[in-house]
Amino acid sequence: MIEVPGDGVVTVRTTGCLDLPGDAAALVAAELVYRPRDCFAVNLLLRGPDGVTVGWTFSWELLSQGLLGPVGDGDIRIRPENGTTPVIEVLLEPHCVAARIRFPARDIGYFISRVRAAEAPRERRIAEALDRELASIMEET
Repeated sequence: MIEVPGDGVVTVRTTGCLDLPGDAAALVAAELVYRPRDCFAVNLLLRGPDGVTVGWTFSWELLSQGLLGPVGDGDIRIRPENGTTPVIEVLLEPHCVAARIRFPARDIGYFISRVRAAEAPRERRIAEALDRELASIMEET
């Protein structure tokens, strides 16, 4: 499910498969959120069964690149896994705890396409402002 309210926030709700110790796994509700005021970031929010929400913030471009191949080092790594149903694996390793979560690739791809569509007008405005500034500088010389 996607929401794009008038303020340009893009929210996609999905379900991830969280690896647990041993060979166990659990489904976890998740949201991917993009906000224009923090235009380079995505917020990944995981909602536990007890209502507790845990979140991470990282580059949506990293998430985008993770659709194509392994990316990231340090606390956040992302990679595609091809199988009968393509998934995107997100490995979160803050400090001494690790979480490995797999999301449907189609949900991640849809989110990225909506973010790119939301970003396009802003990028055009920035390019136009830079063109005007460059023209102004060139006139002064």
